[in-house]
Parts: sequence; structure tokens; C-alpha cells
Amino acid sequence: MSKKPISQKRADREKQESQALHRVFNVFLLGLAAECYLLLVYRGYAMGTIDSLLIWHQILTWGMYLGLVMLIAGIAVGVAKRKDRRLRTIMTWVAGGGLFLALTGWVVTFFFDNSRGITAMCVLVPIAVVLALVYLLFQPECFLCTLTVSCAMFAVWARGASADSSAFGMVVIAGCVVGALLLAAAAYLVSKAQKDEGKLWGVRVLTPECDYRVVYGVLAVALVCVALAAAAAPAAYYLLWVLGILLFAELVYHTTRLM
Repeated sequence: MSKKPISQKRADREKQESQALHRVFNVFLLGLAAECYLLLVYRGYAMGTIDSLLIWHQILTWGMYLGLVMLIAGIAVGVAKRKDRRLRTIMTWVAGGGLFLALTGWVVTFFFDNSRGITAMCVLVPIAVVLALVYLLFQPECFLCTLTVSCAMFAVWARGASADSSAFGMVVIAGCVVGALLLAAAAYLVSKAQKDEGKLWGVRVLTPECDYRVVYGVLAVALVCVALAAAAAPAAYYLLWVLGILLFAELVYHTTRLM
């Protein structure tokens, strides 16, 4: 089998880098648009007059239904036409937009007291954008660690913010319990992938150079922090500091491994 010339390899690499930068730019713009939309919702729904509140309530409700339709249609068409790469990509964006509209409509209208719902969404969107950028630019294990710590930070923050709300607090506690179970399941799947050199059911999910000690350590610390936050809401402030330091440390570590 003949090898590609150096010029061809360089052209392929530049094409891949250009595509990656294009995806990063698209994700950044979409995240910015989503955050601007949420700020408009916050101004009209949480801080506006009664009339604007009623108008935005209708907009959010219809947006939730529209989002569900987009999500279902995007998934169905994307799976049915998965061999058509262009259509599959379009349907992925449609499903993602539908998920955002549906989730925003439900969270903002259901958790209306003290603007907890819209505040949570305003925090969640930047986290999702950063995670998408990490997924596009870093190793899979870096994305896994960053996703783990970010979700743990969001759960701990939500637990502290819901300490004085019975309804929202019970939902957050239930979410923390589910999150702890998911972290335990993630640790099991990582151990399974480790036995097959980073592959899970034949699909590569971690690089061969993955340092599993770091991955297990991140999962363990995140699990402990989520469990402590669920049991004691006042500890959330200190746990956020622990998770923030852990996030910075693992990002620096994985960045050095790229060099």
C-alpha cells in the first residue's frame, strides 16, 4: 500500500484543522445566541410586568412543544437517514435546538419561584458550550473528566441554591442521587474500556495513552462532592472550590499532554 506524500498529508491535516475551527466557531455562536435568548427571557419573564410575564409564558410553552417536535423529528430522521452525512448533520442541529427549546420552556416555567429556573439555564448554557469546545479540541478522556467535574459543579451549585426551597430542593436532591449513580456507572464503564485498551463494545472512547489514574481520581472526587452536597447543602460553597481547583488541574494536565 503506497504512502501519501508529505504535501498530501499536510493538506489533509490543514483541512481537518479548518473543519475543527469551523465547528468551534459555530458552537461559540450558537452558545452566544442561546445565552442572549435566555437574557431576553429573564428580562421579560422574571423582571418584567404582569403583561410581559404572561406573553413570555405563552412563548415558552409553545417553544417547549415546538422543541419536542424538533427533537423527535431530528432524532427520527437522523436515524432513518444516517447514511446521508449532510442530512444527518442537519438533523443533529435540529434535534439540539429542539432540546434547548424544550428544556428551557419546561425549566423556566416549572421552577418559576425566585427565578430559579431561568438562573439555572443561564448557568447551564455556558457550561454546555465549554464542554462542546473541550470535546472538539481535547482528548476524549479530557472531555470525560471535564464533563464529570462540570456536572458535579452544577449539581453542587444547584443544591446550595435550592437549600431554602422545598420543591426545588427535593428535585435537586433526587438529581444528585441519580448523578452519583451515573458517576459510579461511568467508573465501571471506564474500567471496562481500560481492559480493552480504551475501547467500549468495539468503539474507541479513550486514547491508548490515557492515564486512567487521573480519570478514576476525577470520578471519585466528583462522586464524593455530589454525595456530600446532597447530604449537607451548607457545604456546597466549599465543595465548589474543591471542584473548581480539580477542573483547573485536570485541564492543565491534559493540555500539557497535547504538547
